[in-house]
Parts: sequence; structure tokens; C-alpha cells
Amino acid sequence: MHKLKVLVLGNDPQLNDIDFSRLDPSIIILGINRSWQKIDKDFLFFNDTEIAKELISQNRFDTLKSTLISSDWLQFQSRKSKWTIPNKIQIFDRKDKSRFPDSVTCAIELFSNKIKKEYSIVFYIAGVSLIWKEPSHFWKDSDIECLNTHDSSWYEPRFNKILDNFKRLKSLGYSIISVHPESRLNKVFTTIDIESLYRD
Repeated sequence: MHKLKVLVLGNDPQLNDIDFSRLDPSIIILGINRSWQKIDKDFLFFNDTEIAKELISQNRFDTLKSTLISSDWLQFQSRKSKWTIPNKIQIFDRKDKSRFPDSVTCAIELFSNKIKKEYSIVFYIAGVSLIWKEPSHFWKDSDIECLNTHDSSWYEPRFNKILDNFKRLKSLGYSIISVHPESRLNKVFTTIDIESLYRD
């Protein structure tokens, strides 16, 4: 089976410290939510209509290089808000619809089971600390337009559910490595420095 290295990008401020120009070119980027503001490459996953609305309002929806992917959770969200999903977004059904639909673990599962199922994949997780502190996201100290106004009271309960989802992925045999130095994931998975993914 072919092997593949995939760098999964959350939205923590760690993204501001990554030198994307030095990443080994063999590494696939699987961006989550607003990570397209940092790097537009390979794949972008989001589960909420707000991300698509931001892409459209900033005139980036039709110019993105990334392949746009999502899950049936986006369909549920769009029906609630009576918003039509653009055809450019590829929708995949989640296997377990009872799980909390966080974007990061949902993206990992769908990428592994639907998009690159013929590969043996190692997922490297960056920008996912599951710890609330300000600035909470990489765009907070910039002029990036954002519809996200949630605070710690919204995020912290979700962090625990996301951590549970990651533990489930580990129990299922997913190969996951954390490249975030201060993440709660580091108590669950092997941790390496992001520079290990840079080319020589």
C-alpha cells in the first residue's frame, strides 16, 4: 500500500509560526476551516456554512486552488439556514453520525476512508491545541475578516468532545502524530517538532 504524509492544519496561532515554504513537497496539506487564509493548497475541509459564506464574500470561493470537501453535517447546517451548497464542495457521508461532528477528526476520517483510501496515511496535526488562550486563533491579530465570534464558554466544552474523538481514532488504529508543542493531543499521541517536516 502506498504511503502518504498529510499535514492537518487547525486554526490555532501555531500556524503563524510555520514556514510553509520549507515543507517537504511530498506532504499533502489538509486544511481545516479558515486555514486557507494561511495556505491555499491541496484540500480544504469545513463543516459550517459560515466558512463558505466568508469565501464567497471575500471573492475567494472560485479562485481557491484547494479541493473543497465537507460532510453530510454541512448539508444539515445548510438546510437549517436555508442556504444552498455550491457544487464546488464535495460532500461525503460520515460513517458514524452520532459522533460530535468536529471538523478536524471528521476530515481525517473522510480523507482516509473516502478520498485516499488506497493509501497508508500518517496524519500530522498542527494548530490544534484544544486549550483556550488568547489569541485563540491565528487570525485574531490580523485584519482577516471572520464571522467567528465565539468565546471560551463555547469552545471549551467542544475541546473535550474533540479530544474524545481523537482518542477514538487512536483506538481505531489511525496513525496520528502531533506537531503542536503545547497541545492536549500530546498526552495521547507521539509528538515531534514541525521542523521535522521541513525539507533538508
